[in-house]
Amino acid sequence: MNRIMENQDQVIIEKPEGPNRKEQLDNYFQYVIQAIKDPDHLLSDEVKGKHQFGLITLIAFLGLVLLSNLVGIFQYLDALRYLGFSDYFDYFDRTISYGVTLALLILFFKNNASKIDNRYDLNFFFEKFGALLAIPSLLLLLSIPLELLDVTIYLWFSSLAYTLLYLSVFMISYLYVAKNNIKTAIFYVAGFYFVYQIVSLIL
Repeated sequence: MNRIMENQDQVIIEKPEGPNRKEQLDNYFQYVIQAIKDPDHLLSDEVKGKHQFGLITLIAFLGLVLLSNLVGIFQYLDALRYLGFSDYFDYFDRTISYGVTLALLILFFKNNASKIDNRYDLNFFFEKFGALLAIPSLLLLLSIPLELLDVTIYLWFSSLAYTLLYLSVFMISYLYVAKNNIKTAIFYVAGFYFVYQIVSLIL
């Protein structure tokens, strides 16, 4: 009888563990899958503690931007042999421009949003931006082999990826910084665009 009662207690204790295990994201692959299938979970106002995965996604996105631009070097290699380093550098400036602009934007968002909620630190924005940039990163990853194979549809994937980048800026602005203010969120997106263009001109 005692053994039956103990077994019942174990069942009662063990039951809640199932859903908790399901919500845990033990590796980066699970994080990306959830960011694609259920982004609402990661984009809630709660801190999920997945800023490392978000930062990896941010870096991966910039790496894929660089890689997609470097594909052009292989396509025009014969012509580029006669050009100087500055011409090669043109293939890096988009990545650097996006990297600098995203870094400035995240710092700006952190400084403004932390006045609203002290949970809105750098790690918070790494986590949320990472969740939103999972799909754009995947689209860039798909566009690279298509561009190498000279399949013109690669432009659809890459264009959509950059469109979703700007949509990500809007979503972060609207959800956490502008707090449901569409006009201010659009202003932040416009600011992101102009800062990117200015950095590109400087480079």
